[in-house]
Amino acid sequence: MQCHKPGHHASARCVSALLAAGALLAAAADSLGGTSAPATMRTAPMTAQMTAFDVSSALRARSALGEARELAGPQAARGPVRPSPAMSDPSGPAARRIAKRMKRRHRHHGHHGTGHHSAPARHTGTYLLAHLPPATNKKAAAAIHEALSLIGVPYRWGGTTKAGGFDCSGFTQHVWATAGVKIPRTVRAQARAGSHVSLNSVQPGDLVVFYPAQHHVGIYVGNGLVIDSPHTGASVRPDPVRSMPVSVVVRVHN
Repeated sequence: MQCHKPGHHASARCVSALLAAGALLAAAADSLGGTSAPATMRTAPMTAQMTAFDVSSALRARSALGEARELAGPQAARGPVRPSPAMSDPSGPAARRIAKRMKRRHRHHGHHGTGHHSAPARHTGTYLLAHLPPATNKKAAAAIHEALSLIGVPYRWGGTTKAGGFDCSGFTQHVWATAGVKIPRTVRAQARAGSHVSLNSVQPGDLVVFYPAQHHVGIYVGNGLVIDSPHTGASVRPDPVRSMPVSVVVRVHN
C-alpha cells in the first residue's frame, strides 16, 4: 500500500494515521459543516492512535479535514455539503466554539492596533475643532472664540442676534463686532471689507465669501473649516472651506 507521498510504501504507523484521518474527516465535517467524506472513509475502523486526536478542537479538525481531503482526492471535494451545526443550533457546542474563536481574534486585532476602533477619527469636524491652531491676531482670536460659542444657534433670515438667530452675514458681522471690529452688514460689502488673499494663504479670522454671486460668507477658524450660518432649517455650524465654491478670501482690517 502507498501513502500520500509518491513512491513511499506505508508502514503500520502510516496506515494507522491514514485510517485515523478518514474517521476524523466524518467528525470534522459534522463539526465544521464542510464537505463530507466518501462512505469508505467514514466507515474506517477506529484505532488506538485516533484517541490521541482532540476532535473537539476546531482548528485541529480543520487541519485534519484538509489532509484527509487530499488523501481522498477530487471525488471527496465534490461530495454533498451538510448544513453547519452552528446554523442549526445557535446555542450548541459548535456555535460556542465559533464565538470563542471570533472573540479571541477580535482581542488579538485590537491589541495590535488593527481593530475598527484603534485609530482616532481625525477627519471629523469635532476632532478638528478640538485641535484648532491659535490665531496670531488677538482680535481674530476673539472673533473665533465668539463664533465657536454660537455653534447651534438657528439660522434666521435677516437675523443679527444670538437670541433671534443669524443669517450668514449677520453672524460674521456679530462675531467681529464682539472683537471690537466693525464690518459691513451684507455679504458683498463684507467681500470688500479688507485685503484679498489667496485660499492657500487663508488664516484664522479671515472671511471666506462663497459662490460667484457672493451670497454666502463664513469665518475661517483653521484646519480647513469655516463657521457659518448656512440656510433656513440649519444652525451655525462648522463646514469644510472647500465644500462650496470660494469667491474671495478677505483679511479684515483691524
